[in-house]
Amino acid sequence: MSKDLTVVMPVYNGERYLKDAISSVLIQSFKNFELLIIDDGSSDQSLKIIEGINDSRIRIIRNNENKGIAFVRNLGLNQAKGKYLVWMDCDDIIHKDKFQKQIDYLESNSEVGICGTWLWRFGDGKQAIAKSPNDPEVVKTTLIFSPSVWNATAMFRLSFIRKANLNYDTRLAIAEDYNFYLDASFHFPIHNIPEPLYYYRASETSIMKEYESQESKKKSFYKIIYTKVFDKLGIINDDRNFNVHYKIASNHLIDDYSEYQEVYEWLVFLKKKNMEMNIYNHDSFSIMIDNMFYFVSKKSSKIGFTVFAFFMKNVSSLKNIESILLLKLLTRCIVKYDKF
Repeated sequence: MSKDLTVVMPVYNGERYLKDAISSVLIQSFKNFELLIIDDGSSDQSLKIIEGINDSRIRIIRNNENKGIAFVRNLGLNQAKGKYLVWMDCDDIIHKDKFQKQIDYLESNSEVGICGTWLWRFGDGKQAIAKSPNDPEVVKTTLIFSPSVWNATAMFRLSFIRKANLNYDTRLAIAEDYNFYLDASFHFPIHNIPEPLYYYRASETSIMKEYESQESKKKSFYKIIYTKVFDKLGIINDDRNFNVHYKIASNHLIDDYSEYQEVYEWLVFLKKKNMEMNIYNHDSFSIMIDNMFYFVSKKSSKIGFTVFAFFMKNVSSLKNIESILLLKLLTRCIVKYDKF
């Protein structure tokens, strides 16, 4: 019997939590899937753990050497046999109804090519729900700065992915997923189910953590992505423009008022360019700009109350910002909070 869904789980030295991750897939309420596990040259006991699980839905591919996450994701795209493909990391767990809810959504919304969900972060640090926009136009505009789909949560309609000839850029050691969704957003709508159906285990050993101390390499990856954004909006791709754009999206704290004003002016400039080029839906673009303005103001709270006053004066629509977030920003600015 053909499978409706292929679950792709990349594995590289993931022995610690691997059994729990596989178990949370196998107990899903939706049953008609294959679990394609791609071992990317692990040197620990990962392969032995996988081979020790007796379930006919499991299919294993093993790379003799470590090829990297973008290579593995492309291999999964090529090898998947289902109508849909869903990603699953080897150290996380998922809600038992995740697959069923995503398939139900995609079956009822035939124009949507990718469906993600919110996720629950646990493990190292503070536990919290990580939200993402559900309106496809807001998902698309948010990708100008940062991912608006949590890759680990995503389910693909494979016919759309293959028709658009989408793949993961193997030049990118990180943010390969962000780049993928930016490309995809110009081919079909992307939606996120506003429920935390995925449980993401935060870890100091993640690849993103590894690159936090290698800022120049990290920026080189993002330059590849932001070049596409600049080209779409007709923006000159020079170092000054890249640096201010990167500064807005990054975790970089701002402690100088002139720097805060500079990034605000960049947001205004982007809005003007979109009006000229007419690339993105204007209402959704305004929502994204207000959200990023809030994000920048939050990172600038060390400067003090002048940041809150400037934000309230210049935000285009307060209805785009939840009241509780305004209260949090006011509090941060009053105490001159200097952490992200």
